[in-house]
Amino acid sequence: MDRRIYALNALDGYPTEIGMWLWALQDVRSRTLRFTAGLDQRTLDWEGPREDENAIGSLLYHIAVVEMGWMYMDIREGRTPDAVKAMFPYDDRDKGRLMRVRGLPLADHLKRLEDSRRILLTELSGMTLEDWRTLRNPPDEEYAVSPAWVIYHLVEHEAGHAAQIGALKARAGRFFGAA
Repeated sequence: MDRRIYALNALDGYPTEIGMWLWALQDVRSRTLRFTAGLDQRTLDWEGPREDENAIGSLLYHIAVVEMGWMYMDIREGRTPDAVKAMFPYDDRDKGRLMRVRGLPLADHLKRLEDSRRILLTELSGMTLEDWRTLRNPPDEEYAVSPAWVIYHLVEHEAGHAAQIGALKARAGRFFGAA
């Protein structure tokens, strides 16, 4: 009998404390990817029957743009490289709700998620525990934030949206009559 093991691990190449949080971030991403595996375009773009719901594609875009926003606007205090800006041709929000990002293939969304995560992990490589815990003062914001809190928030953020994606996928299956 195969035995399941539930344990936190540290992502290799980082101090243990940082590596454990980055492992958690990667674990949540694996859940997001499981929920999106094999989605067809119709399900990816479906916004549900309620007026205030977002399509899975919009949520995937939002997860990536928020990740890069916290990385560059907060941890790096406002220095977003042009190449990162180019990854996001749409604003994140439109009149208070998530921007409707529809019609893009799943592969495009998955590539954006992969690229944003690679960038985040690269940016955090070499970070010391002191830097990890040091407060940043993002421009034009009335708060200070540490990289440790940012990663905690990104874990929480993506976990919530992964649950939304799973629920939307299940409801879309019932709505469209899929198995």
